[in-house]
Order: sequence, then C-alpha cells, then structure tokens
Amino acid sequence: MSWLFGMKPAPPPEIPADFNPPQGGDSKDPAGHGQQQQQASRMAYSFDSTALERAAKAARDLERFPNAKEALELSRLQELTRQKEVEQQTKQLEAQIQAMKSDQTRIAEEERRKTLNEETKHARARADYQDQLARKRAEEELALKARMQEESLRKQEESVKKQEALRKATIEHELALKHKYELEKIDAETRARAKAARENR
Repeated sequence: MSWLFGMKPAPPPEIPADFNPPQGGDSKDPAGHGQQQQQASRMAYSFDSTALERAAKAARDLERFPNAKEALELSRLQELTRQKEVEQQTKQLEAQIQAMKSDQTRIAEEERRKTLNEETKHARARADYQDQLARKRAEEELALKARMQEESLRKQEESVKKQEALRKATIEHELALKHKYELEKIDAETRARAKAARENR
C-alpha cells in the first residue's frame, strides 16, 4: 500500500469486472470507521438493507482476487474523499445560507431605519405644518381683533362727534329761541309803551 502515499511508483491494481465493493467501505481501522459513522450520521444516510450482502460478496472477492484488498482500500479512500467533498460543499452551502441570512438581516435593518427616518421626517413636517397653521391662525385672530378694536374706536369717535354736533345744535336752537323771545318781548314792551303814551295825551 506504500504506492498509495507516493513512496514508490506502482500501477493501480486491476479491478475485476465483476468486483462490487460496498459503498461505505469495510475498513478494520476503528478510527476511520468511527469517522465514517460520524460523517454518515451528519449526512443522514439511511440504512441499506443490502449492505450485508455486499459485505459478503466483498469478502468472497477478497478470496478470489489477489488485488481485491488494495482495490477495496482504494475504494474506501475514494469514498472518504467523496464524503469530505460533500462535507465541504455542505459547509460552503451553510456559509452561503448564513451569509444570505446576514444580508437579509442587514437589508431588513436598513429598510427599518429608512422607514423610521421617513416616518420621523413626515412627523416633523406635519408638526411644522401644524405649527405654521397655529401661528397663522393666531396672527389672523390678532389682526381681526385689531380691526375690531379700530372699528369700535372709529364708531365711538363718530358717536362722540354726533353727540357734540347735536349738543351744539341744541344750544344754538335754544339761543335762537331765547333771542326771538327777547325780541318779541322788546317789541311787545315797545308797543305797550307807545300805546300808553298815545292814551295819555
């Protein structure tokens, strides 16, 4: 078997046409057998009901063919290599799945952060708009109150002016009436004196 490890060159053993080694190998190495069992457990291999038949046939082949033992060892090594390749591919697939999960988590977190930023922006915009509306309403209320006060003052001034004009008109009317009465009184007295003077003659 030293040619398997490169110690000296040797041609590969001739495998008979009817030689059919078992799929999992039949090594007498406990460590190798235990590793195969662990790998078989990880890969969830199912039990083959024809394994005993293949093992029996392999034992018969060992007796019939002189190179069968080397061929069986080569088959076992090939199976181990294939299992390692499958295990490596499985690890690569798991790493890819984990990377995809990490990417999905990162993308979901970015989307959540973007959504939160948009919601914050919209909430701030709504608050600013409501504040602007409140300020505008307050300014309009102040302007309306100022106009109402100005109108009230104007009306009060007009009322005062009207009252002053009415008072002046009343005084002027009273003065005119008094002056008229005085003129009439003077005229009456003058006539009475003239009449009395005529009668005394």
